[in-house]
Amino acid sequence: MKLARLMWKNAVRNPRRSILTILSIAVSMFLIATLEAVLASIYRAGGEGGTPHLRVIVHRATSITQPMPEAYGRRIAAVPGVKYLVSQTWFGGQYIDASNFFANFAVDVDQFDKVFDELHIPPDQFAMWKNERIAALVGRKLMETYHWKLGDRVTLKSPIYGINPEFVIRAVYTAPEDSQERTFYFHYDYFDELQGRPGQVGAYTIKVDSAEDVPKVSDAIDALFRNTSAETKTETEQAFGLSFVSMLGNVKLLLTAISAAVVFTILLVSGNTMAMSIRERTSEVAVLKTLGFRRNLILLLLVGESVVISLIGGILGGLGAKLGYAFIHATFNKAKFLGAVYALGAGLVVGYGIWMLFAATSAGRRWVKAIRYVATGIGFLIGFAVGIVFYMGVGGVMNTGGFLSDFSVPLRTLWLCFGIAALVGIVSAVFPALRASRTSIAEALRYVG
Repeated sequence: MKLARLMWKNAVRNPRRSILTILSIAVSMFLIATLEAVLASIYRAGGEGGTPHLRVIVHRATSITQPMPEAYGRRIAAVPGVKYLVSQTWFGGQYIDASNFFANFAVDVDQFDKVFDELHIPPDQFAMWKNERIAALVGRKLMETYHWKLGDRVTLKSPIYGINPEFVIRAVYTAPEDSQERTFYFHYDYFDELQGRPGQVGAYTIKVDSAEDVPKVSDAIDALFRNTSAETKTETEQAFGLSFVSMLGNVKLLLTAISAAVVFTILLVSGNTMAMSIRERTSEVAVLKTLGFRRNLILLLLVGESVVISLIGGILGGLGAKLGYAFIHATFNKAKFLGAVYALGAGLVVGYGIWMLFAATSAGRRWVKAIRYVATGIGFLIGFAVGIVFYMGVGGVMNTGGFLSDFSVPLRTLWLCFGIAALVGIVSAVFPALRASRTSIAEALRYVG
């Protein structure tokens, strides 16, 4: 306990240096947590690690953007192992203008609740959606985003098909994950009629009897349409989702490389800080040795001080990312004015950091004090403005649907940040601490004065 207390006192003996180091590590860990959260959200949206629902997707082998004949549906339904089937066609509709974009599909409604059985739709609302040609089924989160309610009329403009159909919201569904509640479904028959009955669909989503049937059904369907003008490719829902992620390139390598660069940079900053701190206290090491402190204990004290500072920064950065993004997710649609609270926190952090920059010079002349106050005020305003922009930008991305609609910092990312912070603390201090602990008493005392 006494050793921990001594570590803490050494860590905070120079408040300006310690606080600025903590803030730099916290910002770096915030960035790493954000990058890792982006990566996790992309692959979670793509289906990696998701719960299988015994669904497979049938689409054109040449490209997922090319349609296939609607007549394929009857032949697919006759394949042994196929339990339920729903056609899905990407509509690409925009609400009011291009900035209001979300996932919207024309679907067969008859077996929709059987195929997507994880979605909860009130029975009376589902019946109204099935029985009305222009009715729409909308996710709860999407309803909240645009403040829609049951019975509202919504017009979507499709630049792909050149039609602007009007829909009436008759049903609202909920799902196990928020990211699934941002989709707009409507009748394929209505969509096909508006186009003059071309009889083309984008893909078929199939529910099979069991997991053992997935490879057999996939092979049977693809064999059924082999050597036709519209050959098919059948794959699991997870594989289909990850195919969209692969279009972005090697995102995992890119984000991992950026995270590594951030860690290396903060390691250099922290290493330089700890080297300066230990070098300044070389004479104290001599005093400790004369008092009977052993070399290993001195090494532990110096490295422990660095780890304390780094861990505080890692905890602030990791928890700041997790709680900050959770705050945006919880308030953006329901209480957007609370974004000012988020921006206030950002402003206070920036302002306090600038305030500490002048800590050693504040006792000087009046004009130095005046500069300190002005710089702190400007820093606060800049931080507040950046906080507002960040809050609105992240909130907007979370509510557009797509890969980042379920954006959050996983618990494992928090532990990763804590681990990186601890590692930075150890690596940055171990070499200067080793040199200081091995210095003889006579040589260390030369640093006095």
